[in-house]
Amino acid sequence: MKNIHWLVPYKINQSDDIVKKNIASIRIRTGLFTLPIFKNYSITIDESISNSNNIDFLFIGKFPANRKDLFDKWSGYIKSQRDKGKVIYFDYTDSHLLYETLAGKFYSNALKEYDQIITSSETLKSQLIPKFTNVSIIEDPIEIEIQKIKNNQNNDFLFFGHHSNLKYLFNLIPNWDSSKEYNLIIQTSEIGLEMIQEQSRFIKKPNNLNIQLQHWSIPNMLKAAELVSGIIIPGDITDNKKNGVSHNRLITAFALGLPVAATKYKSYLDFDNQFADIDNHHEFKKFLLNPNLYSSRIKIAQNKVKKFTKETLAREWLKLIKDTNSAS
Repeated sequence: MKNIHWLVPYKINQSDDIVKKNIASIRIRTGLFTLPIFKNYSITIDESISNSNNIDFLFIGKFPANRKDLFDKWSGYIKSQRDKGKVIYFDYTDSHLLYETLAGKFYSNALKEYDQIITSSETLKSQLIPKFTNVSIIEDPIEIEIQKIKNNQNNDFLFFGHHSNLKYLFNLIPNWDSSKEYNLIIQTSEIGLEMIQEQSRFIKKPNNLNIQLQHWSIPNMLKAAELVSGIIIPGDITDNKKNGVSHNRLITAFALGLPVAATKYKSYLDFDNQFADIDNHHEFKKFLLNPNLYSSRIKIAQNKVKKFTKETLAREWLKLIKDTNSAS
């Protein structure tokens, strides 16, 4: 039996614990390796490696911005495997190489021309070609069951996302429609909730917008989706740190069965006619006033979302391993 090890920035007691972590790109990508399709492999997931001699395939998950202690450790593991002639797989889901951050330095040091690099979007792949030879796209899977389409008649909306997305929400809030009362549920990480509370006095929030803060979790998100009329996903296509994002928040929003207003990231354009352009002031206002104008588009979007199941995407990872193993 071949052994696969994923390096992730967590101490993991049981492999299944990875699907409970708050970094989506790790939770929904590394988490695929806990599915039955990988039953013929021994899977270990952790920030450390107990016995590098037992590893046949080393996968590198997202390197964390705040874990300097992992820099030399992970670099050593990678060098050890490379010296043995092993293929190294990097799951590269952010534009790290563009920046002189700790993560940027790690990838600049670790990535070599012939490594296997897996990205989650066409934009990220285009940033890596032609410097790197083996770059694949495996998109993010949907992590919830597709819900029935909702037609809630209220002025309540939902934002959910990692705290790195909050700055786009802070930029959006001052431009909110002022013609009636609204409620906005914000679901994010503990760090994100602290950021909002610390910066709330600097955010020019209109008086007609009431904000409710909640910790993000799948159960909390599903519960909130039953109560609101739409979902907002603000962003910035000019921000190189984020314009390579995958489609995971958008397909999750559609799976929740709600109208969506979002930034038109390149990875979202397969759904271009199914959501409102949040960066078009007139269109966003129309969405806020009557999100159900977009309800008829949700069914079309959900039919597209169906192809991004965990099982489908897991087969792509398995195929990649088999193809690279046979080639070597």
